[in-house]
Amino acid sequence: MTFLLRTWATFTIAIRRLIAQRGLALATMLGLIASIAMIMSVPIYSDAVYYRILQEKLQGLDKNSNFSRPPFAFMWRYAGSLHGLKQWDEVTAIDDYMTGPGVTSIGLPVTMTVRYAKTDNFRLFPADQSYGANRDPLEWVNFGFITDFDTHVNLIEGQMPAAATSDPQEAVEVVVSKNMADALGTQVGEEYMTFREQKTETGTRIAQIPIRVTGIWVAKDPGDPYWFYRLDVFNKHLMIPEASFQGRISGVLNDEVAQLLRPWVMAGSNIPASDANWLTANIESLQQRSSALLSNTRLEISPYDALHEYQIASRLLNVLLYAFSIPIVSLLLAFIGLVVGLAVNRQRNEIAVLRSRGATAAQIVGIATLEAILLGALALAIGFPVSEWISQTIGATKSFLNFTLESNLRVSMTATALRFGLAALGVTMLAQIMPSFGAS
Repeated sequence: MTFLLRTWATFTIAIRRLIAQRGLALATMLGLIASIAMIMSVPIYSDAVYYRILQEKLQGLDKNSNFSRPPFAFMWRYAGSLHGLKQWDEVTAIDDYMTGPGVTSIGLPVTMTVRYAKTDNFRLFPADQSYGANRDPLEWVNFGFITDFDTHVNLIEGQMPAAATSDPQEAVEVVVSKNMADALGTQVGEEYMTFREQKTETGTRIAQIPIRVTGIWVAKDPGDPYWFYRLDVFNKHLMIPEASFQGRISGVLNDEVAQLLRPWVMAGSNIPASDANWLTANIESLQQRSSALLSNTRLEISPYDALHEYQIASRLLNVLLYAFSIPIVSLLLAFIGLVVGLAVNRQRNEIAVLRSRGATAAQIVGIATLEAILLGALALAIGFPVSEWISQTIGATKSFLNFTLESNLRVSMTATALRFGLAALGVTMLAQIMPSFGAS
């Protein structure tokens, strides 16, 4: 009970002292706000600057090929033409992993995932003409599927293909691109024969798959992130349902997977520099796991390199900015110490009376600590928006005292900035409390 009464008395005296010396309290709080805001603005500004650089790097990965991808785009690829053609059963493990645990292990919200596979090249011949390895084909084509293909294309003729049956004599339904249809003069309903020689352990095997064109397609939106390659890559694809690929095509071929791709798009618009470390670690872990499930599976596209550079550069900029801000922060701390010293000098008679009436040195210091906590908490709350404003102002600086530069920085509070703000609060609280030790 005695402890509670003493605590209440300490709190009451601290509040009354702040009200009685509101001018000095206001000056102290202004110094605290300036110090905390200045210190917090450094990591906020550096994070904003390097985040913009990160976005520019990620969006510029494919500028040389005039093809743009979202900033946080990933693409895992197994190239059978380089590392050996595979049967579908051999890629099932990696496909299942990339569909479930793999995509969630990155740790970012998923906005889009795509599954894509294609066969090696086939010769395309008219169904009513003779065909063979020694004859020139109409075209070299591939069978392929992409998940959600029907929702991202418009059919200018015909309809989407149905899943193929296991009957080897029945034509597999396919859709072709408008470019391919124009080049070959293909019409909906026409039938063709695809022909390919397969190498086996005992020699050469002939694979023949009859097809029927059921539709001609064009992309709804060529700029959609769904199209992980340029559209002309798909000009010579015979697009079929996934069930046809895993069923009929897989049943005819013993090396049907010439390429397997898993493009992902993640939402990383709010990634601060402090999160780059765990994100790059997750990507490294996923690379190791995918390679173990299917050797030579490569992460062709990712923000990994840009994130790593972003993390290192952000730290360096923090150090440089803090080095330049040391004189300003030192002046602010000196100002706080001066104001608190004036306040303590005015309180010496009051402290002497309190001590003469039984107050301990710990209670005197406790009163000063409580004052510092109240002022510091209020200064920290106000310092949040002020630090963001300072960061925006720095970003808008065109020259000395010229703040007319258009700033498009993404300024937001980060965990690093908050830690620096709490550290600054701790230092300024010591500056407020220390003078009370001598007086007590």
